[in-house]
Amino acid sequence: MRNGLITLLFMLSTSLPAQQGSSFKNTPEGHEKNRTAAASAYEANLKKFKDDGNFLVLPGLVADKKKQRVEVMAEGTGLAKDASCEFLVIADTSSHGYEALLIAFAKPSDVHKALKFLGREPGAPYDPSALRFWAKGETFNCSLATSNEEPVLLEKMIVNRQSAKTLPEKGFLFTGSQMAGSMKDPNVKVYAADEYDPKSIVSIFNSPFSVLDVPYWAPQGEVYENSTVNPKYALAEGAPVTLILEPANKESISSVKNLTLLVQPGNSVTNRPADDIGRLGTLKFLLKDGETMLNAKPDFKSVIEKIDSLDRQKNQYFLTLNFAGNLDLGDIHAVAKIMTAIDSEKGIRIEPPPAGQLYYKAFIPDRNFLDRQERIVQPWELSLTEKNGAVSGMLLLVTQVWKDDDWKPALAMTELSVATPKDLRRELDAEAERTAKAEKMAKPPVILVFAPPTMKYGQMMKFLEPALPTHKTIHVYINDQMPPVPTKK
Repeated sequence: MRNGLITLLFMLSTSLPAQQGSSFKNTPEGHEKNRTAAASAYEANLKKFKDDGNFLVLPGLVADKKKQRVEVMAEGTGLAKDASCEFLVIADTSSHGYEALLIAFAKPSDVHKALKFLGREPGAPYDPSALRFWAKGETFNCSLATSNEEPVLLEKMIVNRQSAKTLPEKGFLFTGSQMAGSMKDPNVKVYAADEYDPKSIVSIFNSPFSVLDVPYWAPQGEVYENSTVNPKYALAEGAPVTLILEPANKESISSVKNLTLLVQPGNSVTNRPADDIGRLGTLKFLLKDGETMLNAKPDFKSVIEKIDSLDRQKNQYFLTLNFAGNLDLGDIHAVAKIMTAIDSEKGIRIEPPPAGQLYYKAFIPDRNFLDRQERIVQPWELSLTEKNGAVSGMLLLVTQVWKDDDWKPALAMTELSVATPKDLRRELDAEAERTAKAEKMAKPPVILVFAPPTMKYGQMMKFLEPALPTHKTIHVYINDQMPPVPTKK
């Protein structure tokens, strides 16, 4: 027995049959008995640790600050052999027990509180809507313990169907779940993992709504139906277990390192190179950790050398790209192309952009979007020009027109002159109002921007600024002109 919490669990729980249950059973045999045991253990632990400030007792868990460990009471679901395992650890109020490995008797928000009690702060969850494509947070090792066996890493419990390997043993990140409007009152913010399914505590794929997430790129669509329980560590249906959460780094120093890369124009060059590599050679790069300069020279080669030397065994590195407003768009395009090659777990994880800037991948858009006939939806198109330092534009409204018996819609196009940023905002609002009155589906909040590579970044952003609160997805084409608009017959 590892401590009082586990002891109580097994004292209060009778032994359960060691058999595999149905893969479509939401709660295992013995669930109510295990829940009652967890409630009894909670009351006993409140009394046991009431005068000890090193312990935090919450329903279903005990956190030990000295040992830097959280123990959560849980049970195995007994997934059938070869059944898909889509969730690692969920709360017992979840409706996804039929496809989960473990059901915990602690609320996700209480697990969050327990990890903070150990002195660890949450990072930030994966959230594509906020342009965060990497989960961020301190690493925790998660393991399972039964009454008479050594703890087993949670990663060993799962097998990838395609590779036949268990999950990478890299721990899980304390991201914390996002907050969301309550189902009872949307104006009241709640801890989303407490109220919204799957009520995840430890996720097997990147999720905005889990306490702990995998530390690598794992979109749900790629992970779904690709994991199953490792038969070597299969749990009996309803088997009482303890989920142990321990920080991988027992020191108080954070393993999350936030770096910035400021990109500026270099010395004045009369004839700007047209190729991307040539452009990189004319720019100034400042890689910083806070106020400390990390690269030996302000060139891109020195930045790459420094990134390559970072200690990824000890730390996780996140990079914020900051582009100076007086950069040419062609310069940013060149930097963006090369950054895609190092935006990875083995390279460096790129953060959402600073306020008032675009995500770097906006400058390397998919050229397939240029084919209006093949697009499923029709975004706005905006062609920008610059004359004597002033930017103006032509906004194109593309509308799908369906006719009887047509298998494909015709496209109606309306050109709208937008001489100023205010004109741009006015036209976007006017179309939204027309759509709402006609009770039609709103246009996607996406703008395809066509601009010359010599236009300054700050000039373009000033023009786009009024549109950004509602149209956050921007694709910037600098080597392609707006496709021609058919002349009206």
